[in-house]
Amino acid sequence: MYEFNFFEAIAITILLKIRIFLVELIKRSIPNLFTALNFLCGCFATFLAFKNLFEAAFLMVFLGALFDLFDGFFARLLKVESNFGLQFDSMADLITSGFVPGMVMYNLFLEIGVRELNFTTNILQSEFTFSFAPHALIGFLIPLAAGIRLARFNIDDDQQYDFKGLPAPANALLIVALPLIIEHPQFISLKPFLKSFPTLVIITLISSLIMNIRLPLFSFKIKSSNLKDYRYQLILFICCFPAFYFFNWVAVPLLILIYLILNFIRNSIN
Repeated sequence: MYEFNFFEAIAITILLKIRIFLVELIKRSIPNLFTALNFLCGCFATFLAFKNLFEAAFLMVFLGALFDLFDGFFARLLKVESNFGLQFDSMADLITSGFVPGMVMYNLFLEIGVRELNFTTNILQSEFTFSFAPHALIGFLIPLAAGIRLARFNIDDDQQYDFKGLPAPANALLIVALPLIIEHPQFISLKPFLKSFPTLVIITLISSLIMNIRLPLFSFKIKSSNLKDYRYQLILFICCFPAFYFFNWVAVPLLILIYLILNFIRNSIN
């Protein structure tokens, strides 16, 4: 039988420790990688929304929401949840699910013709001219409300299995999909209604409030093996097939509305 000498034993011990360190590093990096992808999707979506490329912006927000789902899933699966991951996730969500929908709403206000003000100023002997629409700034209530919702989520231990208020990513998909709904052939009759100042203001206010209302909303986190506990999730899942078949990507905000209705029914029964 071969016997290890002193130096071989030390070398093997060091290699084992390096292996353990690398495995742990990879495990901890996987959730953060998905969070980073969410962050980058938010950056790309911001640029696309600024250019009024709403379909592409919606796709980036949708991908960001998927990455946001995966980072939490892998953090729990690999048992590497950390305070850093929680804070990093919220920072990414603030871009993808806060600032982007605010930018989309701002541009929708511009499209309906709200008045823009032009300003000229001299800085360091250089003249700068810029413009903005004061009434369109209402749209930035959405990122403000998203920031409050995300900050509350970080310190609320009561949201492990149920949400309190609509999650920021779901709200973002609802808002960013508005331009798609407005231009969709099956909703063309709603276009004059949706592209009006009062309607956009009401949508902005409801969107901001519904994220921060203390109403329990079911999540998709597994907490038991009893299928009865997931009947509302299953109903929503079944609704996905006809919704995507008839409405394509516009199905996403419609499914979020169905999600809210199912929660209203669930809370009324309970």
